[in-house]
Amino acid sequence: MRSTEAQKDTDTQSRTGRLELARKMETGFPSPASDHLEKALNLEELVVFRPSATFYVRAQGNAMQRSGIHDKDILIVDRSITPRHGNIIVTSIDEEPSIRRFAKQGSRIFLVSDDSSLKPIAVTKETAWTIWGVVTHVIHRFSLEGK
Repeated sequence: MRSTEAQKDTDTQSRTGRLELARKMETGFPSPASDHLEKALNLEELVVFRPSATFYVRAQGNAMQRSGIHDKDILIVDRSITPRHGNIIVTSIDEEPSIRRFAKQGSRIFLVSDDSSLKPIAVTKETAWTIWGVVTHVIHRFSLEGK
């Protein structure tokens, strides 16, 4: 494919939000044959279950790195999902936005970070907190030289 054709394909992808999806992709050199293409892939269709209840947030810091959330990752958050034990949530605690794991022990709720230097927060009747939504996906960019 010539570079002008590649640019044209990129322009079309950015307008439609659709990319070609390969059925199987070996970790070696992939076959460019079109018979390996399954269908057009729209990332928003893949990660957004309820558009009216979904928003995106950029993570800041590495306190949830063991869960696969790194600094500057984009989180897809669904505010219509009721959090369950183990879900990662976007919340505010004393009006400070935060990303934590929702943990339930009996009737008690804790907000837990992957960073062991941050103590779990026990939610009580006195705790000023709000659940903004449950994280459903994370978009993580691999490091690229010069980027």
